[in-house]
Amino acid sequence: MFSTVRTRILVPLVLAGIAAPLLAAPVDAVRTRMAGYRDLGAQFKALNDGLRASSPQPAALRTPAAKIRDAATRQYHWFPAGSGPRAGVKTAAKPEIWTQGARFRELQNTFATRATALERAVAGGNLATMRSATRSLGATCKGCHDQFRSDEK
Repeated sequence: MFSTVRTRILVPLVLAGIAAPLLAAPVDAVRTRMAGYRDLGAQFKALNDGLRASSPQPAALRTPAAKIRDAATRQYHWFPAGSGPRAGVKTAAKPEIWTQGARFRELQNTFATRATALERAVAGGNLATMRSATRSLGATCKGCHDQFRSDEK
């Protein structure tokens, strides 16, 4: 009898211990993704503000450009399976991210390429080249948002 009672108590606890991290994983992935994109947006704003300054300082733009490039590398890990929209998980990511994975990856690759080009442009110090690279990167962001981001969360 003792082992049956113990089994009735322990089995649900063990299963809950196993299930809890699995259930939390999509929520954690969404939080990581949201934090990453918030930081990316802040870096992009810092870069744009620096380029709009009356006397832009390329040296001051290196940090945001490097952080944007770093985010472009990390973004590949921000969309694991199961982290899309579903009950109990608020996200602006559309299901198409996972159903049109090849297209989404193509846009991620374009973003990464342009982020690297932006970092190189900033390192080169030519303001016209930096502005062009910033516009190009911004267009990439918009293209992905138009296809894969919902306005509703």
